[in-house]
Amino acid sequence: MKSFFDIRPLQVSGQTEVSRTKPFRNNVFSFAFLMEGEVLVEVEGKNFLISAGQFMIVPENKDIYIRHFNGCKGFDGCFSLDYLKDVSYPVLRSDKPIQQSFWFDDAVFMGSLLKRMYIAHQDKDKAFLQSAIDLILSQLRPGGRVAVIPEKFLQLVFQRDTVSLSVSEYADLLQVTPNYLNKTVKNHTHRTAIDWIEIARVNLAKQLLKDPSLSIADIAEKTGLVDQSYFSRFFKKKTGMTPSQYRNNR
Repeated sequence: MKSFFDIRPLQVSGQTEVSRTKPFRNNVFSFAFLMEGEVLVEVEGKNFLISAGQFMIVPENKDIYIRHFNGCKGFDGCFSLDYLKDVSYPVLRSDKPIQQSFWFDDAVFMGSLLKRMYIAHQDKDKAFLQSAIDLILSQLRPGGRVAVIPEKFLQLVFQRDTVSLSVSEYADLLQVTPNYLNKTVKNHTHRTAIDWIEIARVNLAKQLLKDPSLSIADIAEKTGLVDQSYFSRFFKKKTGMTPSQYRNNR
């Protein structure tokens, strides 16, 4: 593969349905930086929540699922090693994704730098892009990881084709109290446990509604809401459409 670099603006309004079943795999390094919103990404079975002010880089040849978008503004892209001037940065030797937070002035600078990189890419200014990538890579440190309980919780919640449980049931699975689960998930993701359960439930319902062989009652049961009427009210509250309207509009 020849030397490669790409960068794109990332802008997604509102909460967006994403694929639960089709990963993508880049044979180059992938990266993303958010100035607003959040993205939930699963890489090789591990969940990473990227929030405003956070930069994430994913090594080559990793299966990536995008689980959830909400009000995102930032940049994403990818690059090959042979595009770089310097490949000695520790972050490039990590076999795991690396996620790092930038606060206040640093986050503003990072957003401005990536915007300039996007313009430079359009102008084919490789020298500037190589220098900018060097600057970013020098700021990243291997070894950062997501807090254990929130990461395991998100992994359980977004397991494909499973019924969404209650907060208490997830707490039992993780061997913590519901109160502790709520507190640690809120502290690390800025959303409550029930928020994530509802997001996963809606996304699962949308996927199941694509299958015409499943009745609304079947889908309600599979998403953990056995009462069809309650499921329909819940779905409409979250999406603005009834399950039948959503199915017919696809």
